[in-house]
Amino acid sequence: MSTTTLTVDEKALAPAIPLAQISGPDRKELILADTVSITSGTTIAPLDAGFVASKSLHINAKGVPVLRLPLAPTQLETSIHNADGSVAYLSTREKQSSGNCVLSDAEGKQLISTSYFFGPGRDPVLHYMEDGGGEGKQIRTLSRWTSRTQRFVLPDGREFTWAYRKEKGFGGENKKGTALVMTLAGKRMAVLVRNEETRTPGSKSCSAGNGGELVLGDTVGTAEGMGEDVVVATCLLMLKKEIDRRRTVQFMMISAAVSA
Repeated sequence: MSTTTLTVDEKALAPAIPLAQISGPDRKELILADTVSITSGTTIAPLDAGFVASKSLHINAKGVPVLRLPLAPTQLETSIHNADGSVAYLSTREKQSSGNCVLSDAEGKQLISTSYFFGPGRDPVLHYMEDGGGEGKQIRTLSRWTSRTQRFVLPDGREFTWAYRKEKGFGGENKKGTALVMTLAGKRMAVLVRNEETRTPGSKSCSAGNGGELVLGDTVGTAEGMGEDVVVATCLLMLKKEIDRRRTVQFMMISAAVSA
């Protein structure tokens, strides 16, 4: 019995989600999500009665355009900068064919690793690197693989979400817009802002997984909130999900063209 070994290039080209396992409803949900979830017309001052912005970080991720072969992203390092331009964090992948990554601080200390698994129903798991990152130090994900909203469970049992929100104030003064919003127990923790001023250079509004300004609330890093590293690591996971959806839709388009 012979086995076929994929080359690195073939692995990079393999879809993030097996096409054979995508049902009709899931296909529709993927296409809808890829169309509407990545465009943001937000401002750098998100408006919310319970949200007090205390700090901004910039995620330097170029994203994936619409018209492109469904290759895995070539960017192996994603840098996260402070407002003064200094590096705050660095997320590193070992190779292009793997989504697994490790978040380190500016001194190189490894903080959180994220493990990705191939196929639907196999959600990513985040591990705290301290104390070996055992089961008690895991952050679990719970949402449907096609969903734009992602639920997370902290080791202490608390749940938080990242979701796309469209509301007045995100699009500028008295204007509506869309942003990625993190909430814990109904309280806003952070907002990822992506517009012409904050989007990573080289990206467009239609790019999937593009970076921008990550605005942190005043409870991040406190007992009632969560660690800044958790906010950053889970935000990067949301950008990875955008890229996975984009690549899967690109594969579906190519498959449909070949079949025709």
